[in-house]
Amino acid sequence: MDNSDDNKCSSAPADAHHFSEQLDALQPGKQQQKNLLFQKLYPAIERALARQVPQKTIIAELEKMGLHLSMGGFRSLLEAERKQRNENGERVHCVHCGSNLPREGDGGTGSPALAIV
Repeated sequence: MDNSDDNKCSSAPADAHHFSEQLDALQPGKQQQKNLLFQKLYPAIERALARQVPQKTIIAELEKMGLHLSMGGFRSLLEAERKQRNENGERVHCVHCGSNLPREGDGGTGSPALAIV
């Protein structure tokens, strides 16, 4: 009788645990990390834009945080994030009164006190 199959079965849980640890240690690629950080910072970015902070100033501040973007890259991520949140029905609300503020393209003006919900 061949015991090699029994040996494979007894080491399988240990191998599975080891493989699981290896997968858990994997990190997203640089582009995915950039996208995730931008998504986390998006509400603050929109608040800054509503206060009329120049995009160039925002990009310089993002660079200090380790998020290196060109003007085109910033605009592309901003447009994609706005589209995604719009499709999900997420709106920008006034922090003080809770009213909906105009979405991009609604033709309204923003407010300095914004929150994303």
